[in-house]
Amino acid sequence: MDVGRTATFNCNVSGNPVGSVVWKKNMRLLSANPRVVFPTKYVVQMRQLKRSDSGMYQCFVSRDLYSAQASARLVIGDLAPKFKTVFAEKTIRPGSYASLACVATGNPDPHIQWKLDGIWPISTRPGILVSSYLSGESVVTSYVNFSSIDILDSGVYTCEAINDAGRISHSRRLNVFGPLFVRPLDNLTALAGASFSVICPFGGYPFETITWKRGAIVGVIILASHLDFFVESFIKHSWIRSDQPRLFFEICFTALRNNAILPCPVDE
Repeated sequence: MDVGRTATFNCNVSGNPVGSVVWKKNMRLLSANPRVVFPTKYVVQMRQLKRSDSGMYQCFVSRDLYSAQASARLVIGDLAPKFKTVFAEKTIRPGSYASLACVATGNPDPHIQWKLDGIWPISTRPGILVSSYLSGESVVTSYVNFSSIDILDSGVYTCEAINDAGRISHSRRLNVFGPLFVRPLDNLTALAGASFSVICPFGGYPFETITWKRGAIVGVIILASHLDFFVESFIKHSWIRSDQPRLFFEICFTALRNNAILPCPVDE
């Protein structure tokens, strides 16, 4: 059964008269509550299922010197992560306090990890606190808190919730006022037939336009059909992706902004 559904157990009894009927879960008496309902003494319903409802359910029937029992196991299936709350794009000034938060549910409990510009993992360090905690039933809350934000903290932040059933991610830009800069971008490798994407790893605000190039090929030429590339706008920053890389290749992109060319970190 899936989390949130209703499970119904029936105790089919033959013979008359019927004495007492007792329900147990894992050999402990099962009592009525808002989620545990007994429509009749022969039926028990578990409503709004939670992970903790998994276990062995038993009905015990007794009359005078006779007794019988039956059992069934309730297994709660895996549930891929879903976001309950995510953070929005922010634009702030250096020295300000900032906080990004993602809240996710799933079964098993999801693990939330953070990345900057889709590449660099984020962990606690001076000025930045990354924390996660479990509240309620399989609700995981994760924060990235900046005590005094710096221009170098600007970029695209991604929270990704992961469990055995799947994963889900959310990305938005954190803009910090200041001069523009680009983080060095290493070689990127794509596999033929696989989807490939990269975020322009720049910081600073405000900014005007972002242009991509491959080698000496600049801007719109990279959209040529024989390259199978396209660029999409994503919350005021550029994201380049290939859905059909034709070769197993290494490719380096150079970003151009405000007519300043930022060199590609490989020999061409």
